[in-house]
Amino acid sequence: MTPHARAAAFVSVALAACVCAAASSAAVVPPLPPLPEPIPTLLGADPPAQSAPQSAPASPSASSVRAAATTTSVSTGLANLVAAQINVVRRAHRLPRLVVSTQLAQAGREHAQQLALAGYFSHDWSDGTPFGTWIRRFYPVGPARRWSAGENLAWATPEVTARQAVEMWLASPEHRRILLTRSWRQIGLAAIRVDNAPGVYGGQSVVILAAEFGIRR
Repeated sequence: MTPHARAAAFVSVALAACVCAAASSAAVVPPLPPLPEPIPTLLGADPPAQSAPQSAPASPSASSVRAAATTTSVSTGLANLVAAQINVVRRAHRLPRLVVSTQLAQAGREHAQQLALAGYFSHDWSDGTPFGTWIRRFYPVGPARRWSAGENLAWATPEVTARQAVEMWLASPEHRRILLTRSWRQIGLAAIRVDNAPGVYGGQSVVILAAEFGIRR
């Protein structure tokens, strides 16, 4: 097994992607695309994570998973590396370099925290607010004549590297399309480490990645 294959073998991940656009704040946001299934084979031998709520494994019991304290921490280093890796890929495709947006980065952090603490995996906010609505709270249209935003999500075991994360997105047509969209000008990355993650994460220690893309002119 090659070193790359060994590195990929212990990474288990789920992905999700969406994009919305508006000429003004009143524009209609298109429905979210379905989550890609199955997970791309480059992720190795681990079984793919479920993208819908499920009960915790029999050992430990569901009750013990719920009782364990869920803790989160921001992994700034990983987030910066993923953003840099995305720009490396975009440069290779002769696409504009993305500038880090503090607004989009905050959106990613808060959304990833919501996913971690509530134990779900979706572009929606925990109260059901769709991506096209909540992203405007962080990245408002304002007076811009052109506005668009998109999001790629992933969750994985803590060993995931920036390169693996970007390769996973590139292996999925929908995520690849969003990552390589020519019109993007800004990016915000969040990486949240979660211990005893509830819900769909089954009490595991995981990293949740949120990549927010945008243009506003």
